[in-house]
Amino acid sequence: MKDILRAFRSDKDKVCTPNDASPTPLADPLTARDSLPILSSSTYIPPTEYTQLPAYTQPRVEDEGAKPLLTVVELFQSQGCSSCPPANDNVIQLAEDPNKLVLTYEVTYWDYLGWPDTFGSKSWDSRQRDYAAAFKSRSVYTPQVIVNGLSNGVGSRQSELQNLVRDGEASPHASTVTVTILNGQVMISGPDDVRGIVQLVLYDPGTHNIVIARGENRGRNLPHRNIVRDLLVLGWWEGGNTEFPLPILEENGLRAAILVQRGRGGPIVGACKV
Repeated sequence: MKDILRAFRSDKDKVCTPNDASPTPLADPLTARDSLPILSSSTYIPPTEYTQLPAYTQPRVEDEGAKPLLTVVELFQSQGCSSCPPANDNVIQLAEDPNKLVLTYEVTYWDYLGWPDTFGSKSWDSRQRDYAAAFKSRSVYTPQVIVNGLSNGVGSRQSELQNLVRDGEASPHASTVTVTILNGQVMISGPDDVRGIVQLVLYDPGTHNIVIARGENRGRNLPHRNIVRDLLVLGWWEGGNTEFPLPILEENGLRAAILVQRGRGGPIVGACKV
């Protein structure tokens, strides 16, 4: 345990930070089109041109009557981190809200403490590090809650989580980018000067209670909900009106959602549940 640094904001707001938690430097978080998996060519239509995505800019707000952005709440946590259960309990409650999309990513960098996370994936380690690079954070930590790719914090206290949601929902992108599903197509509409990665996320909507046999949470029975099982890139949205084919989804109990994100670790400018 000597190689663990713990930061305490309060008794109810503590996090775990590994010594090797510095985010991997990114050449440009907005141009890493080869860093995420892409579906086969039979289900993927590439844009006419791959142009470099612009730096973060706030788009003009023209249509005040557009539907608000589905609020995407991402939780990065680990079964091996004793600081995670309070944030997990708070975030799970948000899953009941039809206007919110809760996604739980189980990271693996605490596995060495004696309990390999049963839902852990190194891909989620990388996704969290991408966010850290975009936020210009010096390290990653658990638990971490990120709302619409814009606000981030611990989320162990209800008041803090409410503030994170409020700040994440304040994006002007919400009234300019729409994502809909029609006739097997993902239809994205928005300003010409906003671009992003179109991602298909698959998650388990069920509640799974896992008894932890070793590590910091030994003996605890921890609930898990909306566990992310896969994340695939459908292509690049270059602004304006674009359609992407929606892959045929297997009847395996998983649900799907579409995220439009301005590069690795960038703001989520559009989302919808499939």
